[in-house]
Amino acid sequence: MKPIFEKCSGLLFLGILTFSCTANKNEGNEKLGFSLVLSDSLEVDYLGDLMLLDYDPEEGKYLLSNDTYYEYVEVEGSGEILNHHQFNSEGIDAVETALGLGYVDGNVTVLTPTNGYYQFEDSLKVGQIEIPYSYQIFMFYPKLGVFKENNQVYFPSLWPETFAINMNEGEFYKKLYRLPILSKIDESTGDTLGVVRLPETSKLLNGQVHGFPIPVYTKSDELLLLSMWIEPRFYVYNQEGDHFDYDQTVELNIPNWVHYDPVSEDQAEKFFEEYSKKIPGNLTNLFQVGSYYIATYTKGISEDVLATMNRQDPNFGFERRKKDPHLAAVFDQDFNQVAVDLPFPKASDYPMVVNKQGELVVSKDGNLSDTEDDGMILYKLKLVKK
Repeated sequence: MKPIFEKCSGLLFLGILTFSCTANKNEGNEKLGFSLVLSDSLEVDYLGDLMLLDYDPEEGKYLLSNDTYYEYVEVEGSGEILNHHQFNSEGIDAVETALGLGYVDGNVTVLTPTNGYYQFEDSLKVGQIEIPYSYQIFMFYPKLGVFKENNQVYFPSLWPETFAINMNEGEFYKKLYRLPILSKIDESTGDTLGVVRLPETSKLLNGQVHGFPIPVYTKSDELLLLSMWIEPRFYVYNQEGDHFDYDQTVELNIPNWVHYDPVSEDQAEKFFEEYSKKIPGNLTNLFQVGSYYIATYTKGISEDVLATMNRQDPNFGFERRKKDPHLAAVFDQDFNQVAVDLPFPKASDYPMVVNKQGELVVSKDGNLSDTEDDGMILYKLKLVKK
């Protein structure tokens, strides 16, 4: 199975593409000592490959999906399957392509190419979040990113249909990086407004071409934590009413992070040529666990190592993931880095969920494991300070 996130980390776009902290903080890392400890596991009676995508804390249920977001399973805390559904590609409530999947107010919510977000309960469509303008989408959304507060619906900004796309021109990227990242819809008026943009200090706004960032954010109390996927840093915003104010940029100190190479605006067409020579690191998610924040990432694979791998081998995707495992960095409440390179179980899929017990829950990818199981396995991990 080709994982959803392999599409994103390789910057796969529909129809287009195929393929710092200070020294005293490092000393603190050694003194404090953290680890991710396996506390429990669940077995789901399902034969096949699914990946854990989301969690509903109100009902205590987990959402798992196949690699196209088109088939999904809802599972309760004991591992029992509550619902198993596959979208219809034709007829009433058809979902031609599922571009993102997750929970919104306990309902399974799917991003469609033209009709906004459809919402399902027990396999039946129960609602729709309409986007009040025509939009275009050229990527999968690894994290749905939709949440509601009062009469406001917040969602990852979708490119307007009028936004001209030309990946060989630097001017396109200059405009792209300044688009809103998070927008909101006022349900009472239907008005749409961009509420989060990159700060002027962001390195993505330095006039160079950085490819296509993939925004992944987490709402945590009155904060919004934003990763742009391709950088070893994240941005912190304070919520004030129904808007968000930029507060700070948090740099990750990650040994051996493989950086991508930005190019000048007049050489935009060379970016993906250079990008394909290695596999850059990705900052894939952000969580709050108790009084700590956790950033999950893959470091990437250097050009020298990638050159020794056979990209034509059918197992290349799995070998790539074995060489580039999921890791975690930990930050205190003031966003000081206190731990780095905490490993997940070696067969873990992308970390997507923290449950209401404060456990990180990850699905097991059987293709990365040396042992076979009778069903899908979910690992529960606790952040432990030694």
